[in-house]
Amino acid sequence: MFVETITSDRDEWEMLDRKLRMREDPPNGLVASVTWDIGDGKVTMLNVWDEPGHISDFNVERAASAFAEVGQPTGKPKRHGEPIAVFIRP
Repeated sequence: MFVETITSDRDEWEMLDRKLRMREDPPNGLVASVTWDIGDGKVTMLNVWDEPGHISDFNVERAASAFAEVGQPTGKPKRHGEPIAVFIRP
């Protein structure tokens, strides 16, 4: 399991959300994705992946073309790495 967070402007997130289709067509290896409003027009997204290689695949297969079309996002992912403790309700 590998965790990342991304904070960006809400408008930018909404546009990229439509382009990247994270919920409608989840990329291989995405376990969970949660986004919340943090105020001042910004949101933070938490992505949980099976492993870091899936993030690379997603970037090559989907994100690169979206960014080429609309430009690089202002919010850069913060990679938190492997968790040391996890609880997932069964």
